Amino acid sequence: MKKTNKIISLLLAGLMLTACFASCDWGAHPVPEDGRASSETFTPHKFGVDDTAVGDIRLGMTPDHVKKLLGEPKSEELVTTDNFIYGPYIKMEFDNLNLLFYDLNEGEDYTLSMISTNTDKVKFAGGLHVGSTRDDVLEVFTHEDDPKPLYFDGMEESCGDYIYGEYNSTQFVEFKPEGVVQYAYINRFGEDNDNSYMMEYYYYNPLEWNVLKDGYTGDYYNMVFYMEEEGDTVTSILISHDMAM
Repeated sequence: MKKTNKIISLLLAGLMLTACFASCDWGAHPVPEDGRASSETFTPHKFGVDDTAVGDIRLGMTPDHVKKLLGEPKSEELVTTDNFIYGPYIKMEFDNLNLLFYDLNEGEDYTLSMISTNTDKVKFAGGLHVGSTRDDVLEVFTHEDDPKPLYFDGMEESCGDYIYGEYNSTQFVEFKPEGVVQYAYINRFGEDNDNSYMMEYYYYNPLEWNVLKDGYTGDYYNMVFYMEEEGDTVTSILISHDMAM
């Protein structure tokens, strides 16, 4: 299973996305007027599918569906060189928002698989946006008071801490968890180089290990907050949908 490489590729792709979109309110959960979460308006929860939308824009939509909602993009490109995991993909740029469409099911329609922004005009679950703090993120999503240290394969020292859950991307082959799987962690890998880190959230739809294919059936959703160490502030946000391998 090439899980680690896929996640690294997703994160690198997200860091390369820069763009813009008109201010959106979060639709699935209430957003206070000041754009922050509060105990009166928002109940902390584990990250799930409902947290992967921006207004009416949701992962899994086709390019035509998105255009009906947002109009024509500032730019649109079918990228056929330097392909991502699923080959050619469509890249659309709107004001303050970037969208990537992949052919996740090999030969079927391109579907919206990644949404990212680096501006504070786009609001996500609980009103989170670029400029929110780590505490703001932890206020929206469930977190453990005494988190366990995070390790990836081959690491002798912790590179972060779990927010909740007990899995990470390098443990699936070893443990082969099935059913719904949810976990989140603060990943400080690379922090010493650029004073940044990531808060990563994962939700796996019911998984089943396919012995014949030596891999999973099922899919997962991911939300990443790219954080600046100074001030623990969100600098960009990415949400994505992918197939479990």
